[in-house]
Amino acid sequence: MSKQPSLHSPTPTLRFRKLIDLSHPLYPGMPGWPTQPSLNYEMIKTVTRDTYALTLITRMVTHTGTHIDAPAHFLSAGKTVDRLPLESYYGEGTVIDLSKKKAAEEITKEDLKEHERDIRNDEVLLIRTGWDKKIGLIPEFLFEWPYLGVESAEYLVSRKVKAVGIDGLSIGGWNETVPAHPPSAKSSPTDTHKILLSANIVIIEVLANLDQVLEGSDRARGFFLFAPLNFVKTEGSPTRAVAFLQ
Repeated sequence: MSKQPSLHSPTPTLRFRKLIDLSHPLYPGMPGWPTQPSLNYEMIKTVTRDTYALTLITRMVTHTGTHIDAPAHFLSAGKTVDRLPLESYYGEGTVIDLSKKKAAEEITKEDLKEHERDIRNDEVLLIRTGWDKKIGLIPEFLFEWPYLGVESAEYLVSRKVKAVGIDGLSIGGWNETVPAHPPSAKSSPTDTHKILLSANIVIIEVLANLDQVLEGSDRARGFFLFAPLNFVKTEGSPTRAVAFLQ
């Protein structure tokens, strides 16, 4: 007769050898999309005066810092952050190193096909360009990050990934005009977003520390979490993205 397991037997736990923060710190005036208002917050209660502390966020767009794009960001009938299932915001996947790309250079379908075996159905793909190390109020970070083109976005849809992320300001390139800088993207970032979001592929932008996941390799596996705040009827949200390395 087989022995029944004890009610006091230890519960199996998931173990990871390393956790890596993939998010940039948030602070007032931090670099972000050049034509959007910057983050601002202030302490309105202090322990010394009021016996407790409280901070008021006075200005923040939903695409502040490391954040996700939901389909509603570019699609009028697209799902908002709260309408996507929770499993849309985590999963196994791969980081690939494309830091060879130059400023304002398009990431092509051919670039991705070099990593074809790492781009898998219902998994997460994160692209390292190294642009997280350039963060600052400088043209290279604000306007000239490498980006996905239309054909590369279509390729990811064909591979049926569940999410794609990048360490630049956007998955698409810079296409606006400001006094200090003209458009730099050769393909439409609007089209890139629409192609991905139409397939309910979650986009993660302004990631950090992907080099720590790679650990000197050109690819690395991991489990990734990038859950948004559960805002109702919003097209995006900041996220504290994390990589769990087994």
